[in-house]
Amino acid sequence: MMQREFEKRGLLKVSHPFLLFILADAGGSGMPQCELAQRLGVAPSSTAVSIRRMEKAGLLSKKTDKADSRRNQISLTPKGRHLVDECRTAFEDIDRGMLAGFSRAERENLRSYYIRMIHNLEAMGAQIPSGLKGE
Repeated sequence: MMQREFEKRGLLKVSHPFLLFILADAGGSGMPQCELAQRLGVAPSSTAVSIRRMEKAGLLSKKTDKADSRRNQISLTPKGRHLVDECRTAFEDIDRGMLAGFSRAERENLRSYYIRMIHNLEAMGAQIPSGLKGE
């Protein structure tokens, strides 16, 4: 369902569409490109490809960091912010439909199972993207 929502919005061509959501949650000041890669848990070169595509599509802007000209600050454009808001609404609709008929207790149990599975994966050596740690 998420893939279908991404497809409707032209995000399937983007390697890492979730970087839009990371930027949206970071506020309006932007974020260094290297930090985005770390939060996604991917190589900086992979992130660079997505950033170029999203910049070309008008979703992101890239500015040289005033304090360090070797670093780029990546920010959402108004178009990117609108797309994130639109996707979040679609994802909430998907969640509501997916969990229809579940009681509150069942939803809480399901969440606790997912958290346990994540902890088990971490214990096995899985690397959780830094932006998701603690959730």
